[in-house]
Amino acid sequence: MPIHMDIMRLDRLVVFVARGHVTAEEIAESIRALVEANVPGFAKIVDVTGSASELRREQVERIAALLRGGPEGSPRGPVAFVVNPQRTGFAEAFAEVTQGERPIELFSSLHAARRWLKEAAVGGSSAPGSLHQGLRIRD
Repeated sequence: MPIHMDIMRLDRLVVFVARGHVTAEEIAESIRALVEANVPGFAKIVDVTGSASELRREQVERIAALLRGGPEGSPRGPVAFVVNPQRTGFAEAFAEVTQGERPIELFSSLHAARRWLKEAAVGGSSAPGSLHQGLRIRD
């Protein structure tokens, strides 16, 4: 499977790494595994720099609905996507579809994503980045 998931319970962090061509079914399978792991409040890093997908908006909306399917009132952790700023894909579409539901940011480096999650845990924020397709990507 081109999506690998690691859950670090001590750090309250889930890391996804996607490689190659990723289908909506593979993303949905990973989301189901995440929901079954019962870690909605954990921070998430989703590295999609080495992957590509051709999902339609309605597919992204269905994936977002799977994540909303957890226990009512469960806190949902922040999501840091690590993206290739030279192209758009799932991360940008997901951030748009779920805007306002939880903290979601796009980053061009794993280091910046980890720093933001650490700052988000204590209520801080990092400096603004650049705009890409109307969404901010932090450096």
